Amino acid sequence: MRKVLLIGADGMLGGELKQRLEKKYEVYGTTIETLDIGDKQAVLKKADEIKPDYIINCAAYTNVDGCETNFDLANNVNGVYVENIAEATNKNNSVFIHISTDYVFDGELDVEKAYTEDMPPNPVSAYGKTKLLGEQNAKKAEKYYILRTAWLYGIGGKNFVKTMLRLSKEKDSLAVVNDQHGSPTSTTTLCEIIEKIMESEPEYGVYHSTNEGFTTWYEFTKKIFEIAKIGTKVNPVTSDQFPTPTKRPKNSQLSKEKLKGIGIYPEEYKVALEKYLKEELKQ
Repeated sequence: MRKVLLIGADGMLGGELKQRLEKKYEVYGTTIETLDIGDKQAVLKKADEIKPDYIINCAAYTNVDGCETNFDLANNVNGVYVENIAEATNKNNSVFIHISTDYVFDGELDVEKAYTEDMPPNPVSAYGKTKLLGEQNAKKAEKYYILRTAWLYGIGGKNFVKTMLRLSKEKDSLAVVNDQHGSPTSTTTLCEIIEKIMESEPEYGVYHSTNEGFTTWYEFTKKIFEIAKIGTKVNPVTSDQFPTPTKRPKNSQLSKEKLKGIGIYPEEYKVALEKYLKEELKQ
């Protein structure tokens, strides 16, 4: 049975991925308590003990606004420490799978278009800058897949869908931005993409990995409430009316053509959302 070292196995993505992979692989999960990825010798030792076929990095500092105020911490976790994992990958001839983000782009692309993997990154936020450094360090692995995802939600963690469900119980109406475009992505879909890449081992490189289809946060919220049969009114606003410490990309649309080129066709975001809500509303 092939072995997997799964870093960040207690997070929203890592938790679901661990459950799924354990059916087919020998999975060794680590958390911030059991492995300090900033300690290079500890990372090398752990990989040397396991000798994994795959090292998957789900560890990240994902508080986008928090990255602005805690830049050094975010830069270390999202960027600098990734080099330690890449080195451990090379020492054991493993395959490195690293999760990245749409925030490596500036979001200024015309909304009629979607970003492709060969477009030059230009992050404008602290989060995007730290994740781009992580990509650069992940590429130091001889065998790597960098999977850029976006608007991620799942059962095991805080996310936009859960926030909207909670707010719908507290308020009669909600204001949600309608000028940021992207692909809501379920952790289940991302797990499926990771599994398929592990099974087929296509050409190494960067792959945009989100659900199919594009929407705005406003339209997404309306779809959540429609599926969940919630009557809370949703009002569209602009990003200027809803300022945040971080500049959010206006266009986070990632093209999946390269992914489809290796035979992986992600589910349409509305279908994935419906499946997620079926489980979430049971909780």
